[in-house]
Amino acid sequence: MRARPRLLVVAPSSELYGSDRALLAALPELADAFSVVLAVPAAGPAADRADALGVSVVQVPDHVLRRRHLGARALGPWLARVRTAGSQLHALHRRDPFALVYGNTLAVPLAGLLARRWRVPGVLHVHECPEPRWLARALLQAARATTTAVVCNSAYSRGFVVELVPALASRAVVVHNGLDLPPAPPPPEPSSRLRITCVGRIHPKKGHGVLVEAAAAALAGGADWEVHLYGDTLAEHEGLRAGIEQQIRASGLEDRVHWHGFVDDPVRLYAGADVAVVPSVVPEEFSLVALEASALGLPVVVTGPGGAAEVVVDRETGYVVPPRNAAALEGALRALERDPAERRRMGCRGATRARARFSRAAYAAGVLEVCRTAVDGSGRR
Repeated sequence: MRARPRLLVVAPSSELYGSDRALLAALPELADAFSVVLAVPAAGPAADRADALGVSVVQVPDHVLRRRHLGARALGPWLARVRTAGSQLHALHRRDPFALVYGNTLAVPLAGLLARRWRVPGVLHVHECPEPRWLARALLQAARATTTAVVCNSAYSRGFVVELVPALASRAVVVHNGLDLPPAPPPPEPSSRLRITCVGRIHPKKGHGVLVEAAAAALAGGADWEVHLYGDTLAEHEGLRAGIEQQIRASGLEDRVHWHGFVDDPVRLYAGADVAVVPSVVPEEFSLVALEASALGLPVVVTGPGGAAEVVVDRETGYVVPPRNAAALEGALRALERDPAERRRMGCRGATRARARFSRAAYAAGVLEVCRTAVDGSGRR
């Protein structure tokens, strides 16, 4: 039997957010076709799950490019970590060469640099459309020189890539995220309150403050809502959380907004809710939250345009409202509050659509096809 080709996956973290979960969804098929090595900057639950799938996990210095590294004081130490991480992975390549390098986010330029150094194909998976745009353009220009294919998690993400670097159009392919999900739970017990769930790390782009503003306006207008916030807070965003907590107190919402922290259980996140909200103030590149909530039978209110609007069909499986518009968000939630029967119909339509179009198997097959094509094309060259 011919040995499986070696695949190096360079990941930005080993938590269970966004790109980590997308990677885990594709790993079973990748690990069947390749001998996979996963490089992560820290231990975590995603690395543990990868290990359970038979993936070899290695920990290297934190090489992920973040905005805070762009300052004069932080750039030098970051470059030193990139160099050290690259040296460690190069030692693995010398012992047993890799056939393909897969970067699981735009923020790991190390993946492309290694692919170029080793003269092997590289695949970049774009899960984000970062700001500032000059930085995104620079990273994509680097990808143009170092990668064979660019996987985009939505048509919106692909449009972002091609707008900034048109030369990548022939290499950029859309593979929508997909998940394996448990069966939709039974509808929650009827309640006089509209129960809203919002899942997402506390971050400036996620729009928690807009949701609180909409809830405050609804309370002033006589509505009876309760809001459940799921997600942790990075150290650099503790000030943002403190500001949201102050906003909640000032609006008289202390007994109506509930913080739950990070929860890794879709049933707990959505089972007791009437509606899910993704109130992002900048376009979501895809939105696994919208997909999860739809698949579990909830109507979903998202902001658009963006990748989330590729998951939610406006006025059919939920609502798409403009970003940073608390009045529009309130209006969509008020409409759902007034019509429980329509909420259920939207949830049923969303579950059917999500399971038909965004399955984990279809997503993994798409990612695997890109990787196989990259390796086969390299062999022909």
